[in-house]
Amino acid sequence: MVVVDHALGTAPIAGLAARISSALGVATTRRDVLLTFASLGLVLQLAHEAVVMLHGRISVAIGQELIRDLRERLFAHVQALTLNHHAATPTGEAVNRLEVDTRCIEQLIMRGLFPVVFSLLTVLAMFGMLLAIDVALALLSLAVVPPLYLWLRWYGERMAPRADHARRADSRLSSRLYESLSAIRLTKSHAREDHEQARFRAVARDAAHAWIRVGRQGAVFAIVAAAFTIAGSSLVLVVGGLAVLGGRLSVGTLLLVLAYLGYVYGPLSAISQTTKDLQHALASARRVREAFALHPEPRDAPGALDARNLRGEIALRGVGFAYGDVPVLDDINLAARPGEVIALVGPSGAGKSTLASLLVRFYAPRTGQITIDGSPIEAYQLRSLRERVALVLQDAVLIAGTIRDNLRYARPGAIDAEIEAAARAAAAHEFITQLPDGYDTLIGDGGAALSGGQRQRLSIARAFLTDARVLILDEPTAALDTIAERQIVLAMRRLWAGRTAFVVAHRLSTVREADRIVVMDRGRIVAEGRHDGLCRTSSLYRQLAAQLTAPAAGRDDRRAAI
Repeated sequence: MVVVDHALGTAPIAGLAARISSALGVATTRRDVLLTFASLGLVLQLAHEAVVMLHGRISVAIGQELIRDLRERLFAHVQALTLNHHAATPTGEAVNRLEVDTRCIEQLIMRGLFPVVFSLLTVLAMFGMLLAIDVALALLSLAVVPPLYLWLRWYGERMAPRADHARRADSRLSSRLYESLSAIRLTKSHAREDHEQARFRAVARDAAHAWIRVGRQGAVFAIVAAAFTIAGSSLVLVVGGLAVLGGRLSVGTLLLVLAYLGYVYGPLSAISQTTKDLQHALASARRVREAFALHPEPRDAPGALDARNLRGEIALRGVGFAYGDVPVLDDINLAARPGEVIALVGPSGAGKSTLASLLVRFYAPRTGQITIDGSPIEAYQLRSLRERVALVLQDAVLIAGTIRDNLRYARPGAIDAEIEAAARAAAAHEFITQLPDGYDTLIGDGGAALSGGQRQRLSIARAFLTDARVLILDEPTAALDTIAERQIVLAMRRLWAGRTAFVVAHRLSTVREADRIVVMDRGRIVAEGRHDGLCRTSSLYRQLAAQLTAPAAGRDDRRAAI
């Protein structure tokens, strides 16, 4: 207004222009006023850009810290969830929530709440300036607010389910991708690349179509919101122009009103655009909230027992368990003395592995009670209990890293001498020293660079390092050849010496080593004793033993029976 009306126009230099020029010690000629206010505008614009740059840097730093904190909290919660949840939830979906959906916190706060608050403050400030310039035009500019608000509300209600569907489609895409890449050996061994491509194409198209529908709706929203602000600007221009033509308003004042109107409608448009973008973040936020709503494993009761000094006396009394509505164990009564080795045998699906899982509190029994050293298993601190119970699975689970990293995973404070002693006890030291970098050899994801027997020996070495009083050996030799089996059995003998051990057995070599053999069928214990006695008294065990001693050519086909 000052430049147009006073510097370039014919209006006398007075009022605000004169006061600012006087304060700056500038002459009040039109040329000096033009240069002064042009310089002031330049300084203000540069200051604005500096503030924007500083704001951007601070926003990025704060936003990433928010994402990191949410990811750490969600990861801790997901780790605390029960195995039932992990068994029912695809890994890809969990990864998608942790990697993608957690970004919602940064979008909601840094790109949502703060911009909206800033825009509202800007609207109020600029509207105040409009009121000071011309009350009628300022009030007229508010005509677009009610329809814009109603449009925002209607759009939010329509977009929420579509955004949710798009996020879930992304999650299914991540799950399919993770599953396909995890099973790449299976895919290649059966030449099923085309089949996997078709499966991936289906979920990829579904995700693309979901986001296309979201984008179409967003485009309609944007053009309608823009139409409201354009209509408002046009209305003010027409009414203000008529006022100029009627001599009630100067051209400079009208241009100033239109300039401030841009600062009012600009933030309003920004709020509209932010609202549209926030629907995506809100969809992710709902998925994160769903994850936090899942119940984790039970917390330790006040005064829970420390399992550090376990002796290993275990008793199961009337224990029953079911996966959902499917019963797996029924009225299990079993006692193990400290240092006793018990082999669990039976047909596939008899409940052997489930029983072993109850002993490490992966699941809680539906009925009955499990006690350790005379105390209910639930009375122990969960972490302390699991630190004193070593678990060796059929498929050894290794992490990406070095052999030393994998062995030390069982006991982070173990020194190199202890690691080497555990490897020697597990018959792993010899093959480790033959690797290019010995204990510092990288073994790839899941130990892909090692054979099955080598991975299993590392798993047993980890169990040695824990120095646990209770061992759970779940089919540790089922997938090994005869030579590897012999080495593993020798290592297991050293491992379970003086410890209470439960061995889910698939090989006669393992069964014969046990102090007691427990025969299970359909979730119940049907017989128990030593090998020779069971061969005389249990027809089921005789059948199982016959399969165990069958010729090697047919053993692999029948191994799953025991």
